[in-house]
Amino acid sequence: MQRLLMVLLLLCSTQVFAAGLQIREGYIRELPPGQTTSAAYMDLVNGSDKSIAIIGASSDSAGTAEIHNHQHNNGMMQMVAVRRLEIPARGHILLAPGSYHLMLINLKHSLHAGEQVGITLFDEQGKFYPVKITVVKTVGADAPKP
Repeated sequence: MQRLLMVLLLLCSTQVFAAGLQIREGYIRELPPGQTTSAAYMDLVNGSDKSIAIIGASSDSAGTAEIHNHQHNNGMMQMVAVRRLEIPARGHILLAPGSYHLMLINLKHSLHAGEQVGITLFDEQGKFYPVKITVVKTVGADAPKP
């Protein structure tokens, strides 16, 4: 009986983990020293049966973290803040260059390749999604491909 209970508990905890928001393939571009703004990119994967709406973010390396998107406006490419980013049930949204991305504003220090940056996303249900994202070089063979 105890074994059955343990197996059931393990299965339930596995489902809960798989059903939430997963943050995959994240990276932040390394910039020249003195830059005060950078961007983080990642794949937000929703394993649940309900949509998840991200309404905010924070970072231990920046004064402000905001979700932005690029939009065409009167023939010009413009970056605009996004107040709510909905990830559909069993779907995903890719934060990538030229699309949705997480702006890290007022960096507390220059970010260097290999460094881990703490980022936390918040949803409208009050859940927090902390993750560590690696800073990568933006030139050469090691640069991520959008």
